[in-house]
Amino acid sequence: MSTGGSSSAGLIHPISEPRLTDKESKICSVLDEVAKRYEAKKGKKVQLRIAGGWVRDKLLGLECHDLDIGIDRMMGYDFAILVNEYLEEHGHEKRSIAKIATNPEKSKHLETATMMVLDMPLDFVNLRSEVYDDVSRIPSEITFGTPSEDAYRRDTTINALFYNIHTRSVEDFTGKGVEDLKKGLIRTPLESFETFWQDPLRVMRCVRFAARFHFQIVDDAKQAILDPRIKDALRTKISKERIGAELDKMIDDQAGRSTAIKLIHDLGLYDVVFAPPVIDSTPRGTTALYGELEPVEDAFKLVWIMEWLLKIKPAPAGQDEVAEAKVYQAEIDLGQESLLAQTRGSAFADHLYPVVTTISSPAIPQILSKDEPFPEKIGTRNLILTGMIYPYRNMSATVNKKLVPAGSWIMRYGLKGKNQDIDIVSKLMECQEPVRNIVNAIQSTTQSMDLASEEQSRRERADMGMVIRDIGNIGNAIIGKKWPCAFILALGIELLPKFESLRSGVLDDESRALISKYNAFLAKAEAYQIDHCFAWKYLVDGKELAQLLNIKPGPKVTDYLQRVMSAQ
Repeated sequence: MSTGGSSSAGLIHPISEPRLTDKESKICSVLDEVAKRYEAKKGKKVQLRIAGGWVRDKLLGLECHDLDIGIDRMMGYDFAILVNEYLEEHGHEKRSIAKIATNPEKSKHLETATMMVLDMPLDFVNLRSEVYDDVSRIPSEITFGTPSEDAYRRDTTINALFYNIHTRSVEDFTGKGVEDLKKGLIRTPLESFETFWQDPLRVMRCVRFAARFHFQIVDDAKQAILDPRIKDALRTKISKERIGAELDKMIDDQAGRSTAIKLIHDLGLYDVVFAPPVIDSTPRGTTALYGELEPVEDAFKLVWIMEWLLKIKPAPAGQDEVAEAKVYQAEIDLGQESLLAQTRGSAFADHLYPVVTTISSPAIPQILSKDEPFPEKIGTRNLILTGMIYPYRNMSATVNKKLVPAGSWIMRYGLKGKNQDIDIVSKLMECQEPVRNIVNAIQSTTQSMDLASEEQSRRERADMGMVIRDIGNIGNAIIGKKWPCAFILALGIELLPKFESLRSGVLDDESRALISKYNAFLAKAEAYQIDHCFAWKYLVDGKELAQLLNIKPGPKVTDYLQRVMSAQ
């Protein structure tokens, strides 16, 4: 492997020393002492470095609790034993050491030891050098490596930085990591085509970090990603689980979800990450395909709009710009706000400020009740996933003689998603027509419950409640209080034609009217006290009803139970 002939000279950046917490500083002191004791006892010197993401995040001013300790000339497990012995001698309780074996299929090419040190989890792994062949992304040879060799085998220069525990300084063996971090650039240590060819999953990691930190991918890396050979390698050499895992990290990272899907589209990766159904000719497999892919741009637009809608928060008193009991305004994405707050003052985050603004949109009605914070991990996650596969809304496939929406197929077979995610995303997509119908029906009846007849209110309440129940219960996966996801999605879809104006900060009368229409439904659901009706139990159970009506359990009983619930 060529490392450009770099030596360690001139690679230390004392002015870039990250600010360690007291606990991190104590951990470094402990590890330094253990290394010194080993050298004094064995006559062999061991160098310890904190590697990768911790250094990057610390320089950006971000909190990071993921400490990977890179060791030269020793296995991680062996050094962890020495750390345990040292801590015991100094009055600390002996901790268990978990040994994580190599698993090349999951990018675990070397053995890792994990243990708690001063109440913080540490991973110990030896530095390495890798040799690849053209057949597989799994290295054909792995050996102990120098810090420089280890740095050049990494995915990006900003992830190839080390913090030397003994000298307490940042080391940049590629010579570009610190500068790229300052300028906000995603660059590979080696020539980009070679880096991605060795391990195509690095393409996804580049996209993830570019989206998370709002960095720019350099042209060399862009051109390599756009190369059909790299695209094909990502499709054929990387397991669906690994691609899905990287996508999960993008979705769970609040600061860059819409940016991530836009990059995936712009770099021609949409049909790789969200690979469409394919006919496999097996008796129980996929035997037929129907429909066409809609414009992929809709995925980015819809994800952006839904993120914008989820930024609703109470407006200051006196800003009652809309005739509603409660007025809310949309502000910057909470993830981006957190990113800005944490990095403010860092010399490595100047590029963020011209890109991310904190200008509020005009005040608009509430979208979700703020009494119960919207569940980030489940609710928003599934909304974003649904938006990402929205272009497949008119496609379906026959699988094991059953018609399956293409989005569900992609979630199950393409991304190897969890059953709960598959069920919820499928439900969010399939319920869009009844959601729009019920919202429009409520809007078209009366604008005031006071003027509505008692019978009309009863009928309206029943119709609304049955839709909410249908969304809130999906077999074994109960959405429960997350049912408003379906209405956020429906509103987002209706706002798609307004994407350009919304993104430029313009909220016109038509957009306000759409938002108010959905807000009216949610307000009525709360007023009717049916916002938790998904959890209601039937007044009679199925067996009791079958006995009363003297019929056998089956579809008829289910139909009668629905009538019972409608009456409730």
